[in-house]
Amino acid sequence: MRPECEAAASVYRLVLPTTPASGRAGERLGKATGSSLEFMDFRDYAPGDDLRHVDWRTYARTDQLKIRLFREEISPALDIVCDLSASMAVTEAKERATRDLVAAFAFWARASAGSPRIYATGGPTLPDIDAARFAGAGDELVPRTPLRARSLRVLISDFLFPADPRPMIRRLASDASHLWVVQLLDGWELEPERAGTLTLVDCEDEKQLDINLDAARITAYKQRLQRLIDSAVAAVRGAGATWASVVANGPAEMFRGSLLAQRIVEPT
Repeated sequence: MRPECEAAASVYRLVLPTTPASGRAGERLGKATGSSLEFMDFRDYAPGDDLRHVDWRTYARTDQLKIRLFREEISPALDIVCDLSASMAVTEAKERATRDLVAAFAFWARASAGSPRIYATGGPTLPDIDAARFAGAGDELVPRTPLRARSLRVLISDFLFPADPRPMIRRLASDASHLWVVQLLDGWELEPERAGTLTLVDCEDEKQLDINLDAARITAYKQRLQRLIDSAVAAVRGAGATWASVVANGPAEMFRGSLLAQRIVEPT
């Protein structure tokens, strides 16, 4: 993790769902009873119960032995699914931003005593995002390796592919505690500049296209891009997930400008 990214990430933490899935003992509160200090409920005393949890004031008032139950503490299991298609590294800024986002989510999971895992879309788990290679087309969002049941999940992709994202988003959201979807685009992808006649080379299949990048062409491109974004947003919201649009930038700007605004993270 780059020092600049770690410094920017250290002032935030994940905003976990109000009813996260159970996991191993940790810092955040889960749904079951356990050993944290937050009171949850009473139940009748049973032989063998820890007498330290007997509510003696209730006994004095009702002559009944009651055990105080406390909220379970859990550590979030976070599955980070990253699009490693060539378009995610079409510029140095976008590639760096992709690696920074993955590293930051892993950092936030570990800061909550959680267990992050990194997966490639259409591929296996990744031991290290810094060593990951970007290549090929991004037409599949679901990893080959099964995700953990009831895990928190985050998908990082640009969604620049022709396939319908709805069935893939539904699969990622199924059996998840919650799904965050982060669309990452380079600034030039959002606002291309007029540049006259250009030869464009597809970074995924190396096909070439000669175009005149004038105002009309840019307007048509932006309309198609907006339709693609609208389709992805509808798929995410239909699955009950959270959407965030991020422009490739420095980590502080990305975290503050979008993830904080969408309540994916909050200040520590």
